[in-house]
Amino acid sequence: MDWKALREDFPILRQQIRGHPLIYFDNAATSQKPRRVLDALRHYYEHENANVHRGLHELSLRATEAYENARQRVASYLGAASADEIVFTRGTTESINLVAQAWGGKFLRDGDVILLTEMEHHSNLVPWQLLAERIGVQLRFVPVRDDGSLALEQLPSLLTPEVKLFAFTHISNSLGTINP
Repeated sequence: MDWKALREDFPILRQQIRGHPLIYFDNAATSQKPRRVLDALRHYYEHENANVHRGLHELSLRATEAYENARQRVASYLGAASADEIVFTRGTTESINLVAQAWGGKFLRDGDVILLTEMEHHSNLVPWQLLAERIGVQLRFVPVRDDGSLALEQLPSLLTPEVKLFAFTHISNSLGTINP
């Protein structure tokens, strides 16, 4: 992997912060865009900018076609049975909020448990805290060791029948830990 070439593909990473190359870990809040994405966005805004599924004029039809083609490609890539299973959101925070409010609000009850880790980004913590306050679910946490790794040996005692959801980050934005 040519990391220098990869960084060059992200224009924002060319800047220096306090004399050091910018390193950005807050991807749960927003992700930096590579040149190809920036170019595609610019093309869209210059040639197709219109509301999707909201009009019969040419620009709206083109925007809708591009949107639905993207859903189909994502569905195919993920192996989804149908593009109807693919829901685009603005980011991780909105996605987790939707799951917490829609799925959690419907299927979780007082006494159920949501298992998280102590290294979660607020986008994967606050929605579950709010749900716990609202309906009485309990939150449990997989501890983080001093070296920044998860205490996975505690999983058997934490994964009880009351656990209805285990929501955890793959890569910690604050620690850089890559979880299995």
